[in-house]
Amino acid sequence: MSTRVKKTPLFKKSLHDLIRGIRGCKDEEATDKYVRSAISECRQEVLSQDMDVKTMAVLKLAYLQMFGHDMTWASFNVLEVMSSPKFVQKRIGYLAAMQSFGVDTDVLMLATNMLKKDLASSNHLDVAMAISGLSNIVSPSLARDLAEDLIKMMNHSKPYVRKKAVLVMYKIFLQFPEALRTSFPRLREKLEDPEISVVSATVNVICELAKKHPKNYLPLAPQLFNILTTSSNNWMLIKIIKLFASLAPIEPRLKAKLIPPITNIIQTTTAMSLLYECINCIVSGGMLSKEDEQLATMCVGKLRIFFEETDQNLKFVGLLAYNKIVLTHPLLVAQNADVIMDCMDDPDLSIRERAVELVVYLVNTDTLFDVVKRLMLQLIPQSRDQVLPEHYRVEVVRRILDMCSNNTYSNVTNFEWYVAVLVDLVKITEGVKDIGAEIGVELQNVAVRVRSVRDYAVGASARMVTDKDVMIKNPGVLKYAGWIAGEYAIYLDNPEIILNAMIHIEPQTLSDDTEAVYIQAIPKIYSQYAGTDRIPWTHSRAQEILQLTENIVAYLEKYSTSMDIEVQERSVEFLELFRLIALAIKERPDDNSDLTPPALISQAMPSMFNLWELNPVSAKAQKRIPIPEGLDLDEEFNAPVVYSESENEEEALLREQIMKQQQLNSGKNINSAAASTTVNAKSKKSKSTRDGASSESEDEEEMERRRQERRRRQAEDPFYILESDKVASKSRKQRQDSSSSELSGPDDPMKNEKLDIDSIPIMKLEIASIAAPLTKKKSRRHRTQPAHVEIATEETFGDENAATGVHPDEAAQRRSSARATSHKKSILRVDARGLENYDLDSPDEDEADRQEVEKFKAEILEARKKAAKAAEEEVRATHIVVKKKKKKAKVVKKIKKRDEKNDTPTEMPAEEEKTDENTEEKAVENAEG
Repeated sequence: MSTRVKKTPLFKKSLHDLIRGIRGCKDEEATDKYVRSAISECRQEVLSQDMDVKTMAVLKLAYLQMFGHDMTWASFNVLEVMSSPKFVQKRIGYLAAMQSFGVDTDVLMLATNMLKKDLASSNHLDVAMAISGLSNIVSPSLARDLAEDLIKMMNHSKPYVRKKAVLVMYKIFLQFPEALRTSFPRLREKLEDPEISVVSATVNVICELAKKHPKNYLPLAPQLFNILTTSSNNWMLIKIIKLFASLAPIEPRLKAKLIPPITNIIQTTTAMSLLYECINCIVSGGMLSKEDEQLATMCVGKLRIFFEETDQNLKFVGLLAYNKIVLTHPLLVAQNADVIMDCMDDPDLSIRERAVELVVYLVNTDTLFDVVKRLMLQLIPQSRDQVLPEHYRVEVVRRILDMCSNNTYSNVTNFEWYVAVLVDLVKITEGVKDIGAEIGVELQNVAVRVRSVRDYAVGASARMVTDKDVMIKNPGVLKYAGWIAGEYAIYLDNPEIILNAMIHIEPQTLSDDTEAVYIQAIPKIYSQYAGTDRIPWTHSRAQEILQLTENIVAYLEKYSTSMDIEVQERSVEFLELFRLIALAIKERPDDNSDLTPPALISQAMPSMFNLWELNPVSAKAQKRIPIPEGLDLDEEFNAPVVYSESENEEEALLREQIMKQQQLNSGKNINSAAASTTVNAKSKKSKSTRDGASSESEDEEEMERRRQERRRRQAEDPFYILESDKVASKSRKQRQDSSSSELSGPDDPMKNEKLDIDSIPIMKLEIASIAAPLTKKKSRRHRTQPAHVEIATEETFGDENAATGVHPDEAAQRRSSARATSHKKSILRVDARGLENYDLDSPDEDEADRQEVEKFKAEILEARKKAAKAAEEEVRATHIVVKKKKKKAKVVKKIKKRDEKNDTPTEMPAEEEKTDENTEEKAVENAEG
């Protein structure tokens, strides 16, 4: 009896008991143990025949599932609870299904009929619960099977059900886009529903659908415009304005219709959310052009109110709107630069990021210095505890580079200041990945283009090369600093220090690209240092240069076996050169009789690097060079040698001799050389024919061996194309050409739907009288004109003006593309790829597929009928033949009996005798069987 008392509460714990038990556990180990025991109890409870016990077990499992415990093993039991006739139990079942079911859940195929039954229920609560559950568990098969039932529910007598049916249709469209075609007329009807909640739900669904393919919903513009001008519901107005922002770029005529009501809302509403959406609709919908000065003035003035509020969200959306308006009206936005600059010091990092994006468009020659200074302060933490995210630091640096390099450095008047800024950025951004390379590209660009600041840029690069902290914390900039120091070594004050710093770097310390640049820069700096005329050539000078040369040889020997081909090639080339230089220095006499350096140092090396100055070249310059007449790049210089299977050894030798002669006489006429070689070969061939005794006596086995050897060489040659490869590539091409086909279907009834824009009334608007006043313009102080700085333009071929651009070295474009690819996809974004290319005006492909399937089924049915008819006729014919055979057998027996009595045998045809024998044999076999 005591045992029963212990077992009874085990199977009747409620959800409150489970929660109380979990809270009573003191540590994590006790909690895990208790949860495992609770799950094992639920495994037994879901098998109970008592529906109350099973429902409570499912409810507890749904609670535990929120803590991360798996309950997919109880999917069938959840389905049982969903099918309960009691509303309380059914609701728990749907709750558990919404939490645990997915698109790939196996038991969903069993839920179709149950959902159909609930949707057809007379209790509107059951219908609403089924719709709510379906919105979370809908799969492509469920969407296809239940679409018609849900379309019927959109006309339900209860507004509560109609609203839910309209909303769930969006989830149906995501899984089964074809349902949009059949339900579109019903969605249009719901825009005129007497219940405002149903209209709001319909507008919400259409707004979400229009984000993917807005062209489908242009016919709804008159009805939506009517709601826009008559409704007072702010949330529905926000959705309609978002919808018109998607439709306006497709239909330009909407601008004249929408500007008056939207402007009226901007001037009268007190809701900041609705105000922002109206301004965003004007900007994003393409309604704000450069000529709309009054409209832009009103929008900018209203947006300034956002920065006067304490709500941080309003500042954020205000900056977003300014970022869009600044593209067409930068001067109007620049008048509010004070509030934008204040946002750069906001503690909210997201607001600071938007302000940094916007400030790029507001700089000029007067404000560049101050803006760059404030941005650089953003990179320095204000306290030890403050840690700035790496992506924010990278974004600030990129914005500084964009501001200064914009329009070929039009805002920079002091390039020494700009080089100093780049050096400071290298130090500030230590430890930030990949940003050093972008700073180095900009430093290289300044050194190449601006000759007046080249010596200063070379000095800054030399200091970075010798700085060990830069090598450890920001090595990406060293590739470009080393290039500048080598290319403009004439500006180096102490080249021997730079050389010693470069050659004493251990292998694998820098990247392969940087090592290749260093190896290329070392000979240039060496040539400038060793071949200078300022220092006389003495014995001590010779020994100093010899020691430096030997150190360079030792440095290059380390990289002569590098795995990087660029590093290895450059090091091997210069290694031999420096060995010759060292040998030439050693051969000099030691008595100071010859006070001139070796010619390799004084003449050869300077002529390799100092003859021409390297200028910037446009990326499009090579495309502008015309192709010389008579040049055909597709024509082969030498025809490929093809050996046929039947070609004898003498002909093969003849071809090889022709190819060798062509290579030797490459500078001469190829055709004449080939012809002369052919004549000589023919003379040799005739001579060999006269002496044919030796060639004819050649063994066949030796010839076969040579053929096999030639085939092996051809198979191993990667440049020799076998016949089998040609056939295989041709067959692949034929398969690819035959694999492209398109389905076509009948025209859709919505194709003839026309957009009646003219039915929307135009409202009269006067903006000038009610435009919001702007802040007073500050008087511009008189400033002196900066000194003219010559900036080298890119060399090109043809039109010189075509080379100049906003971003001459394309570095800013690369930074923009890097920012575009850095955004991550939100985990809350709905996958609506199936609706992106779905066009209601296109033919119904599924209908065409269905017609094709029906046609195929009809053909199969007809074929089956013919086959059945043929089989029936064959059986009938076989049955008749057997009867005839039996009849003939009886006749033969009667004739035999009669002949036995009369002793006169009767002659029978051969076929009848054979048939009789076969019949008797079959009868015997059947009897034995």
